[in-house]
Amino acid sequence: MAEKKFVLIFSQQQASSPVTFRLAKEYDIEVNILRAEIDERGGQLIVAMTGRGEEVDRAVAYLERSGVQVRELDRFVVRDEARCTDCSMCVSICPVKAFSLDTATWSVMLDQDRCVACGLCVDACPPGALRRGRETPGPIRT
Repeated sequence: MAEKKFVLIFSQQQASSPVTFRLAKEYDIEVNILRAEIDERGGQLIVAMTGRGEEVDRAVAYLERSGVQVRELDRFVVRDEARCTDCSMCVSICPVKAFSLDTATWSVMLDQDRCVACGLCVDACPPGALRRGRETPGPIRT
């Protein structure tokens, strides 16, 4: 089973389409919605799709044929250690709980597997220690 994360961008016309239902039913894809900002005018979903590799590829092709813009999530939160103050603003703002506070050391920890690179932590970071980047993530202490 393969898991890939995607940003799906919907126009007004696609906003009411039952795409997650179709992905599950027709392509046997498990869809986990990580973040959603969509209404009758359009918007975007950040999803993790799990299934056989070829089925994930077929599901992406279906979305693209349907007019949904699909971008694989290949960005990560990158930390500047010299700037981080462990203030934990990122812990409180993260919608997917990718950040946690180690109460033994009072250090903020980041679980890259949970991160969807939504950017809320980047915007909320008082010292500007976080940014979105394409670097391959490793264990990061923020």
